[in-house]
Amino acid sequence: MTIGLTFAFAKGDAEGRYVRGWASVVSTDGVPVTDWDGDRIEIEELRRAAHRFVLDARVAKAMHRGETIGDVVESLIVDDHVAQALGITDPRRGWFIGMRINDEAVAKRVRDGDLRAFSIGGRGIRKTITD
Repeated sequence: MTIGLTFAFAKGDAEGRYVRGWASVVSTDGVPVTDWDGDRIEIEELRRAAHRFVLDARVAKAMHRGETIGDVVESLIVDDHVAQALGITDPRRGWFIGMRINDEAVAKRVRDGDLRAFSIGGRGIRKTITD
């Protein structure tokens, strides 16, 4: 199974060189989020995947292909414990990242509003879950 999620940038700088936002949201107000392929990911699975990514890759590619266009420079798994500890009132739980864009053409697309969101991809084993 391949997953794909897209979330709009929460904040970017004027030069389009730094953006931050949700890379993945697994629940909102305690209700699981289903991606556009009909899949869900548990917070602990997301945590493991995010940790592997930060330890092994940390790079961004335009639409998951080609050369590296940026680096993840911030990474936070927001679960209920972190939200409570930090006083976060946002009902979303998931992975929040900050990325530095190194590619001028991509930075221009961010500035121009052509690129407005993160997209993550991954692979997993699909299991049928009954609600």
